[in-house]
Amino acid sequence: MTRGDPGPNELVADLFRHESAHLVAALTGVLGPSQLALAEDVVHDALLAAMDAWRFELPRDPKAWLLQTAKNRAIDRIRRERRFGTLAPQLASEWALHVAVEAALSPEQDAQNQLAMMLSICDEGLSIETHVTLILRFLCGFSAKEIASAFMLDTQTIDRRLHRGRAHLKQLRRLHDVSDPARVRARQPSVLQALYLQFNEGYHGSDPVDPLQPALCADALRLAELLLEIPAASSAEVHALSALFCLNAARLGTRLDAEGVFLPLAEQDRSCWDRSLIARGLAHLSASATGEQLTRWHLEAGIAWEHTAAPSLAATDWARIAGYYDALLLLNPNGIVAMNRALAIAELQGAQAGREALLEVADDERLQRTPFFWGALADLDARVGLDAAAQRHFEHAVELSRSRAERVAYQRKLAKLRN
Repeated sequence: MTRGDPGPNELVADLFRHESAHLVAALTGVLGPSQLALAEDVVHDALLAAMDAWRFELPRDPKAWLLQTAKNRAIDRIRRERRFGTLAPQLASEWALHVAVEAALSPEQDAQNQLAMMLSICDEGLSIETHVTLILRFLCGFSAKEIASAFMLDTQTIDRRLHRGRAHLKQLRRLHDVSDPARVRARQPSVLQALYLQFNEGYHGSDPVDPLQPALCADALRLAELLLEIPAASSAEVHALSALFCLNAARLGTRLDAEGVFLPLAEQDRSCWDRSLIARGLAHLSASATGEQLTRWHLEAGIAWEHTAAPSLAATDWARIAGYYDALLLLNPNGIVAMNRALAIAELQGAQAGREALLEVADDERLQRTPFFWGALADLDARVGLDAAAQRHFEHAVELSRSRAERVAYQRKLAKLRN
């Protein structure tokens, strides 16, 4: 093992992050939602086995090793559980058991497993917030802390949602049939919101070491485009969300500098943006115009397109972006939207106008807990000559930063202001 290679514990942790949710979804498809705890136990056993077996030598293909171990553990645990008569009758024979587990854990079935479980989790007996929390935990592999960050809530609230959701899922006997049009349409908003939060965690998330995780973004896009293959899904809305993902993902490669620090949009090298993803996003954006309903995803995709299409920050159509934010505030009023609208106003009407717009939402407690609000306020303070206030607000942004990439970005601005 070379000096820069990850050790077995780090490798298992990384696999747990990226693979455990997929394995849980697959096994839940075999066992049913009422056996979610059993599916989690099987995957946990496989991960512990990996950590023990890889202490001295790593396998050539860790993912394949983990998959095979999960299959073996699943079969062993299901055999034991069959004695208590708690599992589905179709798992009664050894042949049926092996076929079911092999099919469920096949790579070809992976995305379908995830999407089926996402729709299953969104049961009518639970709130949309609980739907999204459960999806992020069990299908995206988020920790309670990461989910809390995505919702801008405390972890205790998320823990309560997870407890309620688990209890309700235990009462379900089978996964939802995604071919039922009415139920797919009813549950789709929760799935889209969960995919949106998953993408955001990958685009600029709360992980202190890796705030930029392209794999999470790619997974969210993959599932959104898979949703388009379901005839019952609202294609225009899903196309809009897919467009948003593509257009933002196209800029991922330029969001960090050589030292791993976040770069503001004005300093990103636009020539390095992924043109194939931009074209893919534009195709989705065109397809989204076929519907009659204007959703938040349409508006956010429109904003992303304006940023992506502009040759520079100065040449950006800020009037159109501000108009999109005005409409978005009516559909989805929250502090983050209001903050971004204020920044667009600053570009369109001047820093003082933007600062006044931002101060209108300064009492939003959730917004105050983010470094972005204080960083935005500091930027506008500096632009209108309020250097002392700008320094205080940059210092507060540094204190609230969730990662080195965020912290150093604000420290650089603070140092520039002091000089």
